[in-house]
Amino acid sequence: MAVDRVDERDAVREPARAAVGAGAEDMVDDPDRRALLSRLHRAVADHAYGIASHAWAEVAGDLRTAWQDHKQRYPERLRAVPETTPDGGWTAGPHRRLSPEQHAETAKAYADIADEGRRDILPALKRVESADPARGLAGLGHLVKGEDRLKEKVAERLMAKPGRTTQQAIDGISDPVRSTFVYSPQHYADGVRADVELLKAEGFELLKLKNLWSDEQYKGINSQWRRPETGLRFEMQFHTRESLAAKELTHEAYERIRSDASPAEREELRQFQRTVNALLITPERTAEIKDYPEKKHG
Repeated sequence: MAVDRVDERDAVREPARAAVGAGAEDMVDDPDRRALLSRLHRAVADHAYGIASHAWAEVAGDLRTAWQDHKQRYPERLRAVPETTPDGGWTAGPHRRLSPEQHAETAKAYADIADEGRRDILPALKRVESADPARGLAGLGHLVKGEDRLKEKVAERLMAKPGRTTQQAIDGISDPVRSTFVYSPQHYADGVRADVELLKAEGFELLKLKNLWSDEQYKGINSQWRRPETGLRFEMQFHTRESLAAKELTHEAYERIRSDASPAEREELRQFQRTVNALLITPERTAEIKDYPEKKHG
C-alpha cells in the first residue's frame, strides 16, 4: 500500500507543479525559495488525493511567505495620493479627476450611502445572521467602501463614458456597501440558499449571483443586491473560512493584475492565485447553486 501511495503522488505531481508554476523551483538559485516551492507542490498534490485534510492550514504560512517574496522582487509602485484641488475639485493622479461640481455631488452621495448602509442595510444583515448561529458576518469594519476609493471609481467611470452624469456613475457601482457571510463547508450550500431567501424576505432585490467555485483565480459566491426604496446597491459574498482567507491573501495580487503590472509579474500573480485556490476544498453540493440570472445555452 505504501508503494501505491507513492505512485499516486507521482501521478499528480505534474498537475500540482503546473498549478504553482511548472519547474519554478528549478529556476531559482535561493535554496530557501526552492524548498518553499517544493512544499507548495507537495501540498497541492496531497490535497488532490485527500492525503492532507487540512492542507490550507498546513501551508498558509508558506503562502504568506511566498507573497512577501513576490513583493520584494516586484516592489509596488507608489499610488497617487488623493487630494482636493484648490478650486474644490478632486484628483488622484492624472487620470482620476473630478470637477468641483462632480466632487461635491460625489461627497454628498458618499455621506448618504454610508448613512443608509449603517442605518438600514446593516441591521437587516444582522437579522439574517441571527437566524442561524452556524455562520456569521465578516468584514463589518469595511462595510462601506472608503470615500476616496468611491471617488476613484466615479472618476474612472466618468472618464470611460464622458456622457454619464455623476449620479449615473455612482449608481453603476455595485459595491459601495459590502459584507460577507462565512459558513463551515458542511453547512455552506444550504446556508447560501437559505440566506439568499432571507435577504429577499428583508425586501432586498437580487440583481446578480455568480458561483465562482470552479474558477482557478478566486473561489466563492458573489451576489449583488439593491434596496428598492432608494436604489442603493450592495454586494454580499458567501465564503467558507478558508476561501475568505484565500480571498484576503490574494486580494492584493488581484489589484496588481488590474493595474499596470508587467506581463512577467502578471503571470506570476495569476500563478500565485491558482496556487492558493488549488488548496481549497469545495463544499459539497455547491455546484447545484446556479448563477442568477442563469446563463442561456444554445
